[in-house]
Amino acid sequence: MITNWFKRGKSSRVHLGLELLPGGAAVAVCESNSYISALKSGARQPISGVTSGEARANILDIKIFDQAADDDLSALISDWVTEKGYSGASCTVSLPSDAYQLLLVEAPDVPEADLRQAVRWRIKDLISIPVEKAAIDVFLLASDGSKSGKKMAYVVVSEMASVTSAIEMINTTGLELESIDIGEMSLRNLLYIKEARLEDSRGLAVVRLTEKTGAVSLYRKGNLYLSRKFSINYGAGLLDDIPVDSFLLEVQRSLDYFERQMGQASPTAVYLCGENVSEDKVTTELSRGLSVPVRYLDLANMLDFPELTDPGLPQTCVAALGAALRKEVLAASRANIEAATRGANNAVAAG
Repeated sequence: MITNWFKRGKSSRVHLGLELLPGGAAVAVCESNSYISALKSGARQPISGVTSGEARANILDIKIFDQAADDDLSALISDWVTEKGYSGASCTVSLPSDAYQLLLVEAPDVPEADLRQAVRWRIKDLISIPVEKAAIDVFLLASDGSKSGKKMAYVVVSEMASVTSAIEMINTTGLELESIDIGEMSLRNLLYIKEARLEDSRGLAVVRLTEKTGAVSLYRKGNLYLSRKFSINYGAGLLDDIPVDSFLLEVQRSLDYFERQMGQASPTAVYLCGENVSEDKVTTELSRGLSVPVRYLDLANMLDFPELTDPGLPQTCVAALGAALRKEVLAASRANIEAATRGANNAVAAG
């Protein structure tokens, strides 16, 4: 996402993911190259063909910072970074969901280098802030992402002040800000790893639940196809059940749009995660109530965690974990592309 407004973070043995939350932040720390190294060590063929998928990224730390009224969040994080020895490490920040809009629009017919500027004026009447005060980023949908054949793009719109505030905060913590991302793209990294474990996948959906809010996103091979938010009467407490009827209705609406309006095959599964979401909350009624199965996103089955005193912590920090995996997934994606290119070139040569 947004990477060209500040210098690249220097190399480090770790990469941090940080999600800004109301009244605090969630932080996860991933050991650099742990996922790609695990893929390579378990592969008997080029990475592009790996289906063992047992490769895991190594998560070194995971933490929630609760900011009291008189606390300085950047100071809390800075003290922890110094204590843990992470000073100078690269960091990806995931903006809170209420800090940006995500719009699906027809992409202007301009060179990709000019896309951001061209789309700025296309969406000025669709956003809730003056366009001159907006920070905007754009990413294109996959070529098959539109049933009409039109080139479509997602536009991320945030107040410039919110982005500037995030940059200024990280600059005081001892970390090197490498990129600013959004929750949908942070979760993409987790779903990329999940999909790599499947021998045959039509793509995956993920639903993240927080208090009173749900967000469903659909991915295939690392590409975001569809994302939408909805309201839901979920209290996000340990004992709060997921409202079955409203959950199924909202998610099925998204699946219907994905299949009928975007011309896509239904995903292999819908994975559920979020605040105080646990495996026992994915009831039989919930898991069998859609046209595709609903499953719990078991993060402990995908990542190696340190010993946790709170087993529910990874679910609260799910976007921070995804952000921490950003460099690992980029490396794996590049390796896949290179392996696929070599395979195609070899096939041409053999032919």
